[in-house]
Amino acid sequence: MNIYYNGTDITSSVHPIVVQFTDNTGGKPDSLSLVFADPSGLWSQWKPMKNDTLQVKEKSFDTGVMYIDQISQQAGSFGMQALSIPLVSKTARSQGWENVRFLELVTQIAARYNLKVQTYNVSNYLYTRVDQQDEADFAFLAYRCMLEGYVLKITNQMLVVQNEADEGNRTKVTMIRASDIIRDFDFIDKSTDIYGACQVISQSDVQIKGIFKAPDIDGAAMREFLYVSNQAEADRWARGLLRNANKYRIMGRLTITLNTGLAAGSVLQLYGIGYFDGLYVIDCILHDLASNRSKLTIRRVLEGYV
Repeated sequence: MNIYYNGTDITSSVHPIVVQFTDNTGGKPDSLSLVFADPSGLWSQWKPMKNDTLQVKEKSFDTGVMYIDQISQQAGSFGMQALSIPLVSKTARSQGWENVRFLELVTQIAARYNLKVQTYNVSNYLYTRVDQQDEADFAFLAYRCMLEGYVLKITNQMLVVQNEADEGNRTKVTMIRASDIIRDFDFIDKSTDIYGACQVISQSDVQIKGIFKAPDIDGAAMREFLYVSNQAEADRWARGLLRNANKYRIMGRLTITLNTGLAAGSVLQLYGIGYFDGLYVIDCILHDLASNRSKLTIRRVLEGYV
């Protein structure tokens, strides 16, 4: 394992006792938690600062560049938590756009933080009006992506937008058997905050109502009041909102032996559990390099929301 601080390999100078990397599918940043044995107060002498960078590599595994967000110290140890987004990106701002395309929003916000952009199966929709109202840039953009059925991820100084409907079509599927799971697992098929339909109602002068019905759920309808400019927009956003709510209907948590080949967004075939066997996507995975464990939060692949 190699640990880099502000781009310098410090592996030979430190003794890590906790190395945990949390990889999220999108909508919130990845995080890296490091705790070092520090009986002589070495880190206090080095004076680390927030927004300095950390990075961990082990063989083909790479956390990417992370920005220190939190610093802690206890007797004999020193800890740091880093995020995949810089601190300045948390600043709330307000801005409006007229006749702007989706990818213009993406590239403008990415440019503020010198991020490269990658997109997968994304349509460049035209919006009559978009308003960012006292929101941090990535929270604002993540919501815009969610409306369209996309997911936003910031990783290794790159802004990635991908179509979430593609997750069930991925050719690489990893088999996880009940015998692979360490100790207990926890699954749930819930009804709370799960909906049979979503209706989007325009807040503009023109009365527009968009609706999308879940293909396999009978239940209450959720309603959202948004500024929409046309029927197609209202229908798309109803689908995106409903997908975002219902994708967490069937979820599970489990632990396996460390597998850094798995990442958030990886697709799993679960076998031998029983009722909850099936196809899942990793929503969040914590790689604990010190204890040789990977802890997964997974959700059943959602179908019929296209």
